[in-house]
Amino acid sequence: MKKLFTAAAMALALGGLAASPVQAAAPLEAYGRLPSMESVSISPDGTMIAFIVTADTGNDRYIVVQPLGGEPIQTASIGFRKVRYIKWAGNDHVVIVTSTMDVVPGVFYAGEMFQAASLNVRNGKMMPLPKRSAESVVNVLMDDVQPGVIDGKPSVLTSLYVADGISYQYKGNHLDLYSIDLDTGIARRQQMGDSNTSSYLARSDGTPLAKVSFRERETVSQWTLSLRKGSTWQDVYRVDAPIDTPDLFGITRDGTKLVVDSYDEKEKDWRLTYLDIASGKLGDYIGSVKPRGVIRDDDSVVLGYSSYDGFTEYDFTEPALKAAWPMIKGVFKGKQVTLASWTPDFGKLVVYVDASTESGAYYLVDLTAKKVNPLGRAYPKLAAADVGEVRPIKYAAADGLEITGFLTLPPGKSNAKGLPLIVLPHGGPQSRETAGFDWWAQSLASRGYAVLQPNFRGSSGFGEAFVNAGHGEWGRKMQTDLSDGVTYLAAQGTIDPKRVCIMGGSYGGYAALAGATLQKGVYRCAVAVAPVADVGDFLQWRADKGGTKSLTIRYWKRFLGIDAYNDPKLALISPTKQAAQASAPIMLIHGKDDTVVPYDQSVDMTKALQAAGKPVEFVTLRNEDHWLSSAETRLEMLTSAVTFLEKNNPPN
Repeated sequence: MKKLFTAAAMALALGGLAASPVQAAAPLEAYGRLPSMESVSISPDGTMIAFIVTADTGNDRYIVVQPLGGEPIQTASIGFRKVRYIKWAGNDHVVIVTSTMDVVPGVFYAGEMFQAASLNVRNGKMMPLPKRSAESVVNVLMDDVQPGVIDGKPSVLTSLYVADGISYQYKGNHLDLYSIDLDTGIARRQQMGDSNTSSYLARSDGTPLAKVSFRERETVSQWTLSLRKGSTWQDVYRVDAPIDTPDLFGITRDGTKLVVDSYDEKEKDWRLTYLDIASGKLGDYIGSVKPRGVIRDDDSVVLGYSSYDGFTEYDFTEPALKAAWPMIKGVFKGKQVTLASWTPDFGKLVVYVDASTESGAYYLVDLTAKKVNPLGRAYPKLAAADVGEVRPIKYAAADGLEITGFLTLPPGKSNAKGLPLIVLPHGGPQSRETAGFDWWAQSLASRGYAVLQPNFRGSSGFGEAFVNAGHGEWGRKMQTDLSDGVTYLAAQGTIDPKRVCIMGGSYGGYAALAGATLQKGVYRCAVAVAPVADVGDFLQWRADKGGTKSLTIRYWKRFLGIDAYNDPKLALISPTKQAAQASAPIMLIHGKDDTVVPYDQSVDMTKALQAAGKPVEFVTLRNEDHWLSSAETRLEMLTSAVTFLEKNNPPN
């Protein structure tokens, strides 16, 4: 191990990770494969790590458990499974959470289902969680898994549906808090809920502290926080709103307050807020920088707060973390450092580092010994020379609104001018871009393109007013925010405005289609991955699933600026309805098993373009969901998209 907090040590640590410089661009597979190493977690006693490994074959995945500095003691093959994360539950068990697109037997519901299993690291036995229960629970996790010790046995806590009817909405069903024994898989109810219960906050010994109830009405949603008082529940905080309601995050270190969020009328924004447990009353707002999230331990205790300004920033309340974090940031200066895992005494931390020329690597930070050691890389086939520079940018939209974002430059071309450009809008649309390694952007940059990722109006992380600025602006100012970025980069001389294409997924896929149909003369081509193509049909599909007055429909009506889910005005911003106006070749790519945006959206868009005599290509990704979870289909998407882009917008 190397000494921590010295320049020489950092050079040695990074030297263990660096690959030899390469002359030619790395293959697309090096960018598009699933990470070779991910979800690294350290055992509570600090002697072992567990992580997910993806084999060189692409889709075969393994859970590896090994002592620090030693050889693996367990390697569990899980084939091609969509493993979402792993975590330690005590020193003898690793909990594995996976998902699959399925239909719950006896329940009329199709979607991404989350399930779990425990791996006993001493004997290698795998146990489904839950395996059995006295009640008729649906074997699908409705919440995160929370490690703990209950009745002296290593367990996890989670929420499970007790399904007495044919759907989750049936009035006889209820969401209950369960503990699950990690060796037997037996689930035992810790707290019974009702048909309105949506989540719980509990201690790791199984003691429930609070619960949230959610009632969806025709015009408003009712969110209620209740505290456990002896054998009864006391309602203490209620918000009635058409769409936006609070969240419950955890309990403070002294155990006297909960952390929730509440609406600040003065700032016109949601703020993290203390709620006093004894009185049940809201207290002070937390932080002057408006933190957006929390870091919480396995006992539901909030250790600190996170905010975003390009990089994730932490404001820790736990003393050891608060003292150590500035030094750790100093070691990895200029890079994104994310806290991934830690021991309960905070003596050892696992951090994930990316950005700049780092494609993503895990490090062990030993605060007691004041040492750092590299654990492994997410993308080991990428050398530093294969990662393009990521620059923060800022420009004014046509109406003066400030737009921020990131520009990824081709590797080795930081000072180049007149570059071809790919505009890569994010999904959501209420999401945001960050400065970390992005495999989409970096793969495109490796082919010679500059890549623009704007945080257009409606993006999250910039306050409520910025989100509200996007309401009613689908296909309008949300779209021109993107092309205003093109104009800005052209004025700087960075890009050639005659060599621009647009590509995106989900909402970003919609923006790509809109760029070719609702705008003219901006883009030479468009690649849309899993896009919304006909907004009216998409809303009808959502209404068929959840009702015409559901919270989901209310949300989309607000963002789209319409009064009715079937408003005729939607045709004006639907690329399918505007296919005859397409001014550039279009490629559509869609997963056949997509449960977020129907596959038919791309089918119908392809038919509309063909009927209008417009150039179109359509790629179907077999057995793929909305998130490109398979290495095989990731590479198929990248290969198809890059071939199309190079044909219609040659980088050289």
